[in-house]
Amino acid sequence: MKIKSILFLTGISLIWGSQFFFVDLIISKVPPVTLAAVKAFVGAITLALIHFFLFTKKEQSQPSSTYQNKKVRVLYAAIALFEAIIPFFLIGWGQQRVSSSIASIIMGTVPIFTLLILFIFRISRLRLLHFLSIGVGFIGILLMILPSLTVDFTNQSLWGMPALIIASLSFAVSLVLIEKLPPMSSVLAMRNVLIIASIVLIPACFLLESPLSMSLTFIEMLSLLILGVFHAGIVYMMFNQLIKQSGSAFASLTNYFVPVIGVILGTILLGDQINAKTWFALMIILISLLMGSAASKSK
Repeated sequence: MKIKSILFLTGISLIWGSQFFFVDLIISKVPPVTLAAVKAFVGAITLALIHFFLFTKKEQSQPSSTYQNKKVRVLYAAIALFEAIIPFFLIGWGQQRVSSSIASIIMGTVPIFTLLILFIFRISRLRLLHFLSIGVGFIGILLMILPSLTVDFTNQSLWGMPALIIASLSFAVSLVLIEKLPPMSSVLAMRNVLIIASIVLIPACFLLESPLSMSLTFIEMLSLLILGVFHAGIVYMMFNQLIKQSGSAFASLTNYFVPVIGVILGTILLGDQINAKTWFALMIILISLLMGSAASKSK
């Protein structure tokens, strides 16, 4: 088992699993496009500062080959498109039309889509354990969410579901693309991706919303800053590193581990009670992570 990969996956899931708390604090004041633009911009600045102050000159000076000058720039743009821009609009639109439980299940298809892309296009060498780990993890997600599942069978709900499915597929494409980046600093790579996303999202928020009219309290501004620094900047750097260590198939399992972190935080911080069915679902998800870690050893 790759302990380092498990630690990275746990840290990523912890950061992403806690973002809903901070979003709840500001969602009534900060419109969604503006929120995405601020997150991308602050995340890009965070990674730029980390790269400037913490990296050595050798790490900063990547080889300047024709491949990196041209093809990697195209990769950056594609990753920004599929990782930040497309999913943002579709998730924001879709979650207004479906319940959170349905959204959680649909977003749990990201590992499945990732595996299908890798398999169909023969991008990576896959083992049976890859398929088993993702299948077992998805079963765990279903067992965790089904007891509280609510479906509103209206036209809006039915439109929201395909929007979220396309968003999941978009995330899966971005995972595969990140794995194709050449050896380079994870900080530098994701800084460039977030800069490109900012270039698109900042004009969009001014066209669609009125970001300058916001009036935020200190706590709300701090929450917005935390979302940009940790939930866009640092977590993207960690995610890129995890993909380089264990591959996109294993990294996609973070989508299964986020609900686990949410349940644990709810139990510790809010005193929520975990029933036997939830414990069983958590154990299944953890087993899928161990299987995914074993499968990644073949890389």
